[in-house]
Amino acid sequence: MAYGLTADQVRRTNRPAPVAAPWGSVTSLTEMAEYAMYRIDVMAGGSQPLHFFPSGYTAFLESGELAVRSLNSAGRSQAGTVLAGEVLPLPRFMVHGFSSAPGAAVYLFGPRSSEGLQAFAVETAEAAEAAFHALKPAELPHAGQPTTDVREKYWGRIETILSDDVAAKRIFVRKGSQGSLEYHVEKRETYYIHSGLVRVGLRIGRAENRSIVMGPGESYDVRPGLMHLRIGLEDSVILEVSTRDSDSDSYLVEDGQTYRHIDVDSQSATEQQEQPK
Repeated sequence: MAYGLTADQVRRTNRPAPVAAPWGSVTSLTEMAEYAMYRIDVMAGGSQPLHFFPSGYTAFLESGELAVRSLNSAGRSQAGTVLAGEVLPLPRFMVHGFSSAPGAAVYLFGPRSSEGLQAFAVETAEAAEAAFHALKPAELPHAGQPTTDVREKYWGRIETILSDDVAAKRIFVRKGSQGSLEYHVEKRETYYIHSGLVRVGLRIGRAENRSIVMGPGESYDVRPGLMHLRIGLEDSVILEVSTRDSDSDSYLVEDGQTYRHIDVDSQSATEQQEQPK
């Protein structure tokens, strides 16, 4: 159990660095052993060569628009479009490539592989560019799927991207709102801030309240037993990946509708100011 950890042990956030590619970039967003989350940025006019992954992933398009070219089981070429807010399963060994006229931010979720996001190209960059330029996006069929289990909350909205041994969610936190203080016994999870500014409140040590503030491009790994909540300093979008998710493994400590998370540092400062001179 993580209860009793010090502030130094739980305050570390990650700022993963992108790896550039001719068509955009790839960023590994977490180092947790049980799952993987990657951000794929396709630049405006960028075209990935057809490739495949030995591991299966689920893709989620957060922004922009994608043209997806792939090969079916008979080896024939096909293409479709995916819009922002939609999901695209990428089974193991599926040959595919992304292209985007306006640019796109795509997230991949799946099990952790010792090789990382290992991609095997099956065509040249020149061939990919020519093939995508030949597509007529307005005539392509729709390939994306909607998210599931969309829940409107008093603090924002949460929707499911993937629900399996690896789970993934898109979380919108409204400015000025906060969720409940909770912890999990089994679940491990990672937050990645796509946009906005989020304060993650923690309860550690001898029931001490602490916080970390996260902005775009930062991720944070939440271990089992760590009491935590989310506070919106701005309207914010969080992408979450985790081990299997279950409502029965969420233990409420404080109700976010009535509880106010005050850090022990702020409380101590207030108490010192209120001491008689």
